[in-house]
Amino acid sequence: MTATTPAEIVGEHRVTVNIPDLDQGFRLKTRSMLALAVPMMYDSFTRHVDVAALRAAGYGSVVTHAEFERRPGPLAVGADLDVTVVTRHAELSGQGLGVRSSRLGFECRYTFASRPGTGDPFRYRETVSDEPFTCGTARLLLTLIRRDGPPGRRIVAEPLPQTRHLAVHVLDPAHPRAADVAQPPDDAVEVAAGERSGVFGPQHTDTNQIVFTGEYLTLLEDHLTVLLAQAGEPAGDRAAERVTLSFRNPFRAGDTFTTRGRLWRDGTAVLGVHADGADEPHVLGRLDCVL
Repeated sequence: MTATTPAEIVGEHRVTVNIPDLDQGFRLKTRSMLALAVPMMYDSFTRHVDVAALRAAGYGSVVTHAEFERRPGPLAVGADLDVTVVTRHAELSGQGLGVRSSRLGFECRYTFASRPGTGDPFRYRETVSDEPFTCGTARLLLTLIRRDGPPGRRIVAEPLPQTRHLAVHVLDPAHPRAADVAQPPDDAVEVAAGERSGVFGPQHTDTNQIVFTGEYLTLLEDHLTVLLAQAGEPAGDRAAERVTLSFRNPFRAGDTFTTRGRLWRDGTAVLGVHADGADEPHVLGRLDCVL
């Protein structure tokens, strides 16, 4: 069921929790939230915006920032997972329309809720309460672009005919900067650092002809586990509780890459996916776990 207000698009979805959605502690995985978030966002969006006309006019949207937070508490396999997504047409610079820095896009906020489970592997389908709780939250920021626009002229600064019926929300605070995501924690003591290289293939891509957002999340979560083991932490019992991702440039099938990361004593890790010869990462992640 969906409802529209002048300020936002609200989508409510119900899916079934499946075994791969949960980790060994029966908590919703970050990558499960992302896998659900993207199709649900488009489902709600396409009910209110003519996406075909938007694409035909040469426009599209790309994810430029993402945030995920997992909440404590076990879930149950087979239980309902209720997902609410609120999408707002947004001016991302925080300065409003009509100024040089104006850029338009969308802010999508998600809430994931389900009934608590037992946390017992032998009773993994049982729930212990009929009262659902919030087991995760997420936020995606998408930037509107002219797909074939020349460098420096791809940003959309004024409402388009296909989106003009949606009110524009001025983002406050403004779209986060990659430099803020990369900032090390106060009184940082580094406990591990390292890098791994790889090549993207067709299996990593989606129909946008670029590497799917979720593949970067998987790379960064996997590299965090390597750094935890390197630091002498029990990597089998540690995972990111909060994830922040900043996207600069996409990769394509055939591109080689290097994942580099640093882990600090407080459990904060900053990791980047770099193209060959690039100092600045194309994708940057800040992952926080409890040590």
